[in-house]
Amino acid sequence: MRVKGIGFATKRPDECDTMKFAQMVCAVSQNIGDDIQSIAAANRLPRVDLYLDREQLDAVQGPDPVLMVMNGWFMHSDRWPPSQFLRPIFVGFHVAPNKRKLIAAHAQYLRRYEPIGTRDKGTADFLNGLGIRAGVTYCLTLTLPSRPKAPANGKVIIVDAGEIKIPSTVRRNAVKLTNEFFFFPGLREATKLQYARELIEFYRDTASLIITTRLHCALPCVAMGIPVVFFGDPADYRTSIVRDIGGTIYDKRIHGKNVLGRIGQAIDPIDWSPLPLDITALKERLLQEVSTRIEAVEASR
Repeated sequence: MRVKGIGFATKRPDECDTMKFAQMVCAVSQNIGDDIQSIAAANRLPRVDLYLDREQLDAVQGPDPVLMVMNGWFMHSDRWPPSQFLRPIFVGFHVAPNKRKLIAAHAQYLRRYEPIGTRDKGTADFLNGLGIRAGVTYCLTLTLPSRPKAPANGKVIIVDAGEIKIPSTVRRNAVKLTNEFFFFPGLREATKLQYARELIEFYRDTASLIITTRLHCALPCVAMGIPVVFFGDPADYRTSIVRDIGGTIYDKRIHGKNVLGRIGQAIDPIDWSPLPLDITALKERLLQEVSTRIEAVEASR
């Protein structure tokens, strides 16, 4: 998938009448979770006219303004702030720790779009510390539709949890997957997006239980009504969202395939048969939040 150019600017953004809608792509990322976040954000748009690389948002060209939801992890490159032609919707925004200095140097840019909706409290606290009004909206992967029913003969799906001590009765006949996506020569970004869509559908139609260390396996599955056992660092602000929405973060450091794993079971017992989380109220609030922001930008035209 090549990022489509939209011409060279002949007018200022406030002089143009046509709004375009963009989906974010993450060309350099091997984490399929980035693409799952992109799909969830694009689901909220009235249409997708073009695709923009998360790492090159300063290159967006006019004359038409381009609306894009800034849901996800930012970022690998130092190409910040985005172009004047981008109309960003800041919902589910996360700042990587090593990009805080860059974001702080351009704090005025984010002030133009206050309040900033962040994916997690850590990002919100960082932005508020810069004098930028910000609040936690959580991630748009939590807005994926609930599945109508669980599969009759569902499978346990283990995603990037190979180092976790899982009882044989749970892992027997389980499906093992990874969120890592490996590129091959000639493979296009479109293939990665399509794989992400198919992965979401596979979880929805197949999973009786998800066991994972991946945030963006856990969150979309919670949204779809799938029971999830999540392993991470309970002190990590990036994954604290799991606990915030009513889930449990099992400490992966004490549940490994070693002596600590046996100790971990004793001091931090795992529920291997959890119920799905009910996040209906949160989902409705998040859907309303992003819809209101998109409508406000459209109305301003």
